[in-house]
Amino acid sequence: MKKGILWIFPIWVLMLAQANAAVFDVIISGSGGEDEYSERFDDWGQRLRRVLIERCDHPAANVLLVNETGENADGMSSIAGIRNVFRGLSERVTSGDDVFIFLIGHGSYRRQVAKLNIPGADLTAEDLDGFLKMLSTRRIIVVNGASMSAPFVNALSRDGRIICASTRSMDQRNATQFTRFFVQALEDGSADQNRDDRISVLEICTQASSLTDAWFLSEGLIATENAILDDNGDGLGTRLSDIDAGDGMLADRCFLLNFRVPKGASPALVAAYGEAIDEVQALVKKKTTMDSVAYYQLLERELVKAARLNREIRSEK
Repeated sequence: MKKGILWIFPIWVLMLAQANAAVFDVIISGSGGEDEYSERFDDWGQRLRRVLIERCDHPAANVLLVNETGENADGMSSIAGIRNVFRGLSERVTSGDDVFIFLIGHGSYRRQVAKLNIPGADLTAEDLDGFLKMLSTRRIIVVNGASMSAPFVNALSRDGRIICASTRSMDQRNATQFTRFFVQALEDGSADQNRDDRISVLEICTQASSLTDAWFLSEGLIATENAILDDNGDGLGTRLSDIDAGDGMLADRCFLLNFRVPKGASPALVAAYGEAIDEVQALVKKKTTMDSVAYYQLLERELVKAARLNREIRSEK
């Protein structure tokens, strides 16, 4: 029985093109203040755009980057430049799409106002919330890798939104490493922690947080950033190292890299295939609490179901 199971698992990787609804990305690289940081933030933004297109299969036209200079980008990361990006995006996205927003740079928090440092007037959490309200979309995911980014969780939290911040409080003000390891985990594939050829928001954020913690440890430094995530709309956020049932459920089912399926495949079949794979993963998590014989019987049944759906999808004309 187990040999049969091992034969069916490779079926997962036979899919051929991006699945499900359209995905859009906005990458905002802020001001560095010094050449070292300006170069670092621009490098992270450029690499993030590249990996989203090349590894995550996001259409190049849907991956928008604004940065400090406007060079090799879709504009400057000034308030006007950011507003232009969101205005254009509002005319393209639909209620079934997902929009990812990535903030890179230095943050600040003064007089109870959280900001990302950008050319000219800084981008406040309230500014960003206003831009997000311009979008009629299924889900919005914000990953703020800046210092002092935690207050963005409080300000942006809503139903249907996933907000990740690189710091747990406004007191964590040092330059952050979270975005560095976020990009790295996408580039080297380590973000796909369960090896199902998908990368969920929870997986990539958790991996980036873990790599950040490991870096501080390897450098013999006290960690000055602890990433948090909120996806239940309560505005509180949970440490990614302690994620629980309160937060993480939506992020676990929202994917930066999704299954690849043939173009023109039936949406109903694709959805059924995704549900079948989810059933397999839910069963795997219960393995230690189940009788061994019953576990493998159920696992084989669910895997065969997924394989049959996969075959139907690939055989469609």
